[in-house]
Amino acid sequence: MNTKASKSRNVKALRRMVANLEKKTETRLKNAVCDVIDLGGFSLAVLLEKLSSLTVPVQMVAARKIEDFLYFHPEKGAKLFDRLLAAMRDVDVTCRPFLLAALADVVSHVEADHMTIGKLAPDALDALDSDMDFVRMGRAVELVVKATGITGIPAIIRLMIKSTSRLDDYANYQFIETALMALKRLGGEPVIRLLINPASDEAIRQLRMEWRSMDQQLLQDTLAALRQVDADFAQVMLKVIDLSDFNLPFAAMIREGISHSDKWVRHAAVASMKKASEAVSPEALARMLNDDSSEVRLMAVTSLGGFAREQTGVTLEELAARQGESLEIRLNALYALFSQKNLPALENLVTSVDNFNLAVNAQGLASLLMPREEGAKNMLKTFVSVKSELVTEAGYYLLEILEPEDIEILISAHASAANEVQRERLIDFLRLFVAKKAGPRFDQARARLSVAEQKALDLLSPPKAPLKAKLQSS
Repeated sequence: MNTKASKSRNVKALRRMVANLEKKTETRLKNAVCDVIDLGGFSLAVLLEKLSSLTVPVQMVAARKIEDFLYFHPEKGAKLFDRLLAAMRDVDVTCRPFLLAALADVVSHVEADHMTIGKLAPDALDALDSDMDFVRMGRAVELVVKATGITGIPAIIRLMIKSTSRLDDYANYQFIETALMALKRLGGEPVIRLLINPASDEAIRQLRMEWRSMDQQLLQDTLAALRQVDADFAQVMLKVIDLSDFNLPFAAMIREGISHSDKWVRHAAVASMKKASEAVSPEALARMLNDDSSEVRLMAVTSLGGFAREQTGVTLEELAARQGESLEIRLNALYALFSQKNLPALENLVTSVDNFNLAVNAQGLASLLMPREEGAKNMLKTFVSVKSELVTEAGYYLLEILEPEDIEILISAHASAANEVQRERLIDFLRLFVAKKAGPRFDQARARLSVAEQKALDLLSPPKAPLKAKLQSS
């Protein structure tokens, strides 16, 4: 007896059914594809296997129906992940968006390991540079977040700019919402602030700090993408925040908008402030710091940094000092305190945290908030005395604080160094300083030095120490 169950496991018969799709009229093709899928068993696997062998019009109908099916039954795609991925790569380019969306549904609803998700990285990034519609582009962004991390940020920003050309289209509007959440998760406060004001020195400095261990070309690409936004774009972002219900607030974006030079951006920011503050309170976010998910806790930390220090400073300081929390979250609590310009909290943490790495970062961030001369002296003291494994970390902040004119400070520090270790450390840093600060301002500062000091600088050879390699990438 030829039951439905036996048909669904008869691979030869299923292949014939798929091949026969070519014979169906346009009006009957959709139902015929559904008939194959509805058989269950091996039917979807066979359809995916043979999909690329069909003509493009049939591929298109089948891909759309597979997308629909897996939207409602993503668990059915878990065991077929590799087949679905292979089919997406093999079908005609016009059909790929539908299968990519299907993969996004499977990944969103089924627990997948990092290796499995990692297979999607190149496809997700390629999708961002395609002509995919914005409904499915949003799904591609979701995959980028999971599969590639911050690598996709520049492309997401460029797509956001492109999508604002037709914001009356719901697909474009929905994409903006998805993209904003993605940038919030991937880039944190600095990136979303720069969406409002790409010239914000504070946000750029914080981004450089948080990304100092990342590929610096990615940093440059991100900043280049952000430089394409304008005041009109900033107004759109703030309006989207005003109209939407987010799980996490975008207070940092709104605060950036309130101080914008364009009056219409300031107007939009004020309108968005009430909605954002009513949607999620600092207290609600603070409760999320105890969530089981480290990702949720990290999002909550960066969001708390968008509020005034009087509202969330104590919470962030306590989190940075929490011994049982991960180093990533504790560091982000420090960055959030820096974003609030919460100098007292950072100074307290320098001496109270149990981790030397955190203490050096707290000192560096605190020094950046001090008057420059005072901050430079504090960081110099830390730099010459810190343990060798933290020299790179301390050196990064020192290099960030010092200006070309501060060459005299370094020379004086070298002359008064307490021992040979400190002198060698400062010589290594001087080499790096000369290379990084080269230019007209440095030349003028150098000219003010004594002849002996100028000759000493000339003798500084290209650095060989690991400090240079690590800091130059910052």
